[in-house]
Amino acid sequence: MSYPQVFVLSLVQGLTEFLPVSSSGHLVILQKLFGMVKPPIFFDIMVHLGTLGAIFFYFREELLKALKQARVWWLIIFGTIPAGLAGLFLNKQIETLFNSLDLVGLALFVTAAILFSTKWIKKPTKQMEKLSLSDAFVIGLFQALAILPGISRSGSTIVAGLWRRAGRETAFRFSFYLVIPAILGALALQIPGLIYSPGDYLGQGILGMVIAGVVGYGALKILENFLLQAKLWTFGIYCAIIGLVALLV
Repeated sequence: MSYPQVFVLSLVQGLTEFLPVSSSGHLVILQKLFGMVKPPIFFDIMVHLGTLGAIFFYFREELLKALKQARVWWLIIFGTIPAGLAGLFLNKQIETLFNSLDLVGLALFVTAAILFSTKWIKKPTKQMEKLSLSDAFVIGLFQALAILPGISRSGSTIVAGLWRRAGRETAFRFSFYLVIPAILGALALQIPGLIYSPGDYLGQGILGMVIAGVVGYGALKILENFLLQAKLWTFGIYCAIIGLVALLV
């Protein structure tokens, strides 16, 4: 990989992993429209470690308090089950979808519709301690749906939380509590592939990790501000435009 490609991929990963616009969908578009090759597994692992680090740093105080409560652990477990099962049994089938711009375009329209639906959600108020295991499981189903390229994980899980009457801050926090085991699980599945991955990407991997982490932290701030101002639907406009581009090219 060239260093300009490292910069672009790290920047896109840091922004789209957290903003509700689908990181996987953007990866497919970059590969298909701009001829970018799929990054080495080592680099992919490093940029995901960068975004994971951004989550831990951003939520460090809330996480320390939340993870001392057994109920939060149960909520995370129930919310992780759907994506865990989908990743375990459908991983190979999902990989084939990364070859279709049309499917990505349609999925981006689904993401746009999900985000636009927030315009009709009355102000929810349910706090973390009031979330039920069924709430967590439903939110987890939307995280599983986001395995499809073009479906935003952050967007669909946050909106699912709002549909279940979770307060905006609660929906935001729980969405990113759920992504921690999801990223760790995805990284674990990638580790065997390191055997077949060239080992000369250390410098690029470290640079990608730093860029993705710093940009990801900023993206979390942007997302939280838009959510608290009830403007999450505006990202739906972007998803609809990018989805249309993917369908027309």
